[in-house]
Amino acid sequence: MYRPLHCVRALAVGAVLGLLIMNGCTKRPSEQELQKLEEARMAAESAESKLADLKNERAQLEKSLEDKQTELRQHEAERDDLKQKMGK
Repeated sequence: MYRPLHCVRALAVGAVLGLLIMNGCTKRPSEQELQKLEEARMAAESAESKLADLKNERAQLEKSLEDKQTELRQHEAERDDLKQKMGK
């Protein structure tokens, strides 16, 4: 199953590792590297939040669909019952 959240985290970790490897073994990351890391963290959090919102919306839509299908079946049964009564 495709999991966008894992991809975002993997990209953030990969970006940090890439920056560290490109700059060699430094004791402390530069201000620019810290800023990029913070941006990647914020993007990952935003993606996680959006994913949670979309999952909630999907659950609500699926529940609404289920309710509408139940209502449709009830109306169809009522229609069939009326047709049967009119036919007699």
